[in-house]
Amino acid sequence: MKRRTFLQSSLAATAVAPVLLGKTYARPSTPLKLLAQLKPQGTANNNILVLVQLFGGNDGLNTIIPSQQGVVDPNYYTLRPNIGIAESALTKYNFGGIYFNPGLANVGNKGGLFQMFQEGSLAVIRGIGYDPPNLSHFYSTDVWLSGIVPTSADYTFNTGWLGRMLEQQYPDFPATLPQDPLAINLGGFSLALDGSTSNMGIVVYPESAGSQIPGLSSTDDSLDANAIGTRYETEFAFVQGVAEMSNTYAARVKNAYSAGITNPNLKGTYGSDTLAQQMKTVAALIAGGLNTSVYVVGTGGFDFHVNEVDEGDPTHATGAHTNLLGTVADAIAQFQSDMVNLGSSTADRVIGFTVSEFGRRPYDNGSFGTDHGAASVQFAFGTQINGGVFGDPPVLSGKGFDANGDLDVQIDFRSVYSALLTDWFGMSLTDATTVLQDQTAGDGVNPLQGLIKSSSGVSPSAPVSLSLSVYPNPMASNGNITLALPNGGYTEIEMASMDGKNVQQILARTLAAGSYTIPLTTDVPSGAYLLSLRCGADRVARVVEVIR
Repeated sequence: MKRRTFLQSSLAATAVAPVLLGKTYARPSTPLKLLAQLKPQGTANNNILVLVQLFGGNDGLNTIIPSQQGVVDPNYYTLRPNIGIAESALTKYNFGGIYFNPGLANVGNKGGLFQMFQEGSLAVIRGIGYDPPNLSHFYSTDVWLSGIVPTSADYTFNTGWLGRMLEQQYPDFPATLPQDPLAINLGGFSLALDGSTSNMGIVVYPESAGSQIPGLSSTDDSLDANAIGTRYETEFAFVQGVAEMSNTYAARVKNAYSAGITNPNLKGTYGSDTLAQQMKTVAALIAGGLNTSVYVVGTGGFDFHVNEVDEGDPTHATGAHTNLLGTVADAIAQFQSDMVNLGSSTADRVIGFTVSEFGRRPYDNGSFGTDHGAASVQFAFGTQINGGVFGDPPVLSGKGFDANGDLDVQIDFRSVYSALLTDWFGMSLTDATTVLQDQTAGDGVNPLQGLIKSSSGVSPSAPVSLSLSVYPNPMASNGNITLALPNGGYTEIEMASMDGKNVQQILARTLAAGSYTIPLTTDVPSGAYLLSLRCGADRVARVVEVIR
């Protein structure tokens, strides 16, 4: 039997005994690959990425609702008369005027993603996608998971961006058999983990009725006497050897889970939904000391062509989409709380990022739903994420739409991947470009600046203190703001009257540490105003005089 033929057969699926992780079974993605997917000790860093897949194409416009000058963009309601969520029902982050779907806030006992945003451990990335967009679920999912935007329509996706990363970091497998898996995928296979020769992780399957996978022992299959001295004998010995090592490895995963799930610092009250249980399992494996770099989890149901909102609710704040966002927000918030409870030595090694194949069209489709679109909203989370907003509010008019009438892409998703590869996993920009570039990705993409905190907390060339100035001052209607940030983070600049009333929001987004000059245009009446700069917990203010 050829090795490839064996791996394609039903026997391959039963070649390794399963491991029961509470209510979860685990087995290698294929027996052949296990030898290659065990992590060497002392190579690369110990940082962890949790990739959260939201299958179906999440509606970004109903996740983080577009705003202008601190209020919901009126064009949003013009485009979405049947599904636009009433401003009164949204959860607003007052400093900066960011509006969250209520499902991201009014859920669970940890406050969901909104609470994480307030605490500075959540980044909102607006207008993220790729250009030119493709509105096929399958094709666009492959684009996101491969990290490749093909230049040819007949391109075949064979590898994933994380699989290529792991291959580059561990080029000596399968010769080395280290202790822990490089990656774990909960619930099924992911293209993201495919390398050039194998999938780089193991798969953990949720328990269901009759889902036990029978193991393979020497009594289940034996070598026929006629096979002695043939190629089949060699292949059989290989498979048996892999099975034995797989069983040994599976015990390691089970032991880590058993140790972690009883850790008293894991206090999350996870829901019974699939994503929550996956996140709970990941938390237990991390707490149990498993030295795995990448976890892939996911949930589906985001393809809301109909009944995205509750037709009977005039605020459109309830319904299937809000409920689904609630399950995601609570699962992530419970997980993040557990990481923090494990202490900074653990929490500071774990970040997460959501991916969904595309957003939805700017306008509703008349069936209380939306159709396939382009740019959307994604989230990054963790103590080492610079919390805040990346990307400007989408422009809900002709100049903000592409030729197909979909939202223009502001941020190439590969810039987030590049930041994860370089700023998180420690790859050089050259190596990261190689991982993302492949044969078809063009010239590569620079990392998204400021998404991940620097290891020291301060950029080497950063200024020594927070500063803010305006020139000229007094000014008429135009001037320049100069600011210096010792640390990157969510940065807000507002102009207020001297009695404390906000008159103009100038900036609300995440910036990296450094110095910046920002043009200031204002139409306020003559008088004295207070210009305030806030970055993280630091704040500075200056008086500016406007003379007409």
